[in-house]
Amino acid sequence: MAGVKDFEWIDGHYVELQRRYPNMYIAVSNRKVLAAGKEFGKVYDEAVQKVGKGFVTDYIYSGEPSVLETHLDFY
Repeated sequence: MAGVKDFEWIDGHYVELQRRYPNMYIAVSNRKVLAAGKEFGKVYDEAVQKVGKGFVTDYIYSGEPSVLETHLDFY
């Protein structure tokens, strides 16, 4: 169940992670960031080298707001 706890840790620290790793993939094990970067494969490979199996990966969005242009027609 380490994976579930690591996802919960990511969720609980998401704002902090957004500041440190905006628009990046992260690999986490035992509530510690093992690797971070823009390319998933490199992050994954680095985490495998450090711990083998037993980590989770996630993508951290920047948190910058995005606005979609909409057109509403009311008749």
